[in-house]
Amino acid sequence: MSLRTIVALAVLAVLSYGARAQSFPSKPVRVIVTFPPGGTPDIYGRVMSAELQKIWTQSVVVENRTGAGGTIGTDYVAKAAPDGYTLLFAADASITIAPHLYSKLPYDPVRDFAPIVNVAAGPFVLMANPAFAPNSVKELIALVQTQPGKVSYASSGAGGQQHLAMEYIRTMAGSMDMIHVPYKGFGQGLADVLANQVPLIFGGITASIQLTKSGKLKALAVTGPKRAKALPNVPAVAETLPGFDITAWYGFLAPAGTPREIVKKIHDDSVAVIKRPDFLERLDRDGIEPVGNTPEEFAAQIKTDLAHWAKIVKAADAKLD
Repeated sequence: MSLRTIVALAVLAVLSYGARAQSFPSKPVRVIVTFPPGGTPDIYGRVMSAELQKIWTQSVVVENRTGAGGTIGTDYVAKAAPDGYTLLFAADASITIAPHLYSKLPYDPVRDFAPIVNVAAGPFVLMANPAFAPNSVKELIALVQTQPGKVSYASSGAGGQQHLAMEYIRTMAGSMDMIHVPYKGFGQGLADVLANQVPLIFGGITASIQLTKSGKLKALAVTGPKRAKALPNVPAVAETLPGFDITAWYGFLAPAGTPREIVKKIHDDSVAVIKRPDFLERLDRDGIEPVGNTPEEFAAQIKTDLAHWAKIVKAADAKLD
């Protein structure tokens, strides 16, 4: 093959690369959200989709495919055509936690996806009924250690982040014999905590801001590595248990094999939305931090989080099959 032919082929490849990115999308895009309407993943999946629709002048349709901790919708995207027209707006649980809970997960979180961008991230908040005596994690640990097997906590279900967050505290604190009361969703558990049937529950920061500022519940701690800007007077668990960190993220992934130029276009357009003042204002109001990392950084983060959650799930001895 002559040098002229090699150069011509290289130029053609570059032109084809750019043309494919410029023409995307040429038809409606589906965004799969793996949790029900109304939750943080759904809200921000819809906000991002609506803004991308404006940029692309193509329909971006959100579909809620729920069940099995988000794994049903996640598997659906893993098996979709790798063309950029079916995207996953994921909460981290189905990518970084589920592989450690299910022995026969139908997808591989690293092999089967092309990470695009982590849009935003936020902690959980450990909340208690106002009648519950402890006002901090330190006081909670002391109470449980003096009254083993008597203090209960609610969660949205076994193996969920709320359950594992408390198991992580128990593991790091040492001897903490507590009663786990799993519910079918956050709303059911919250109702019993509000009624003082169960004293404790973890909630996403957006809902927790409203619940604690209204005085319906009190905040004992946030689960991120430091205090949350939206709740500056609430200590981080890490102030009592150094190294503690449970931060939920929400981001776009595509099926593995999606062309790099399409991944880059979706990434660049998403970051343009993330940087907008009105979007940042909304995140700030909801207690969530913007991320906007590169596909490579997001892929590295997923691998780090997989290792982090492996330790937590193993310590909790949590399995769902």
